[in-house]
Amino acid sequence: MTDAGAEPTGKRCIYPGCERPAVPAHPLGGPQPSFCGLEEHNALTAHQERQRRARERAELGGTES
Repeated sequence: MTDAGAEPTGKRCIYPGCERPAVPAHPLGGPQPSFCGLEEHNALTAHQERQRRARERAELGGTES
């Protein structure tokens, strides 16, 4: 019974590199959002950041010989 209240508060923002907790679910219902309360942390900017990091890794990997 004590585990039921612990899960929603433990969800973290899925923005790359963010350690903030995700915002709580709406009081009238629905799923808990996947991002924190920062306006710039959303699905589009998270995708762009993952793409940027992938390009950066590819560039670093290509220069190491």
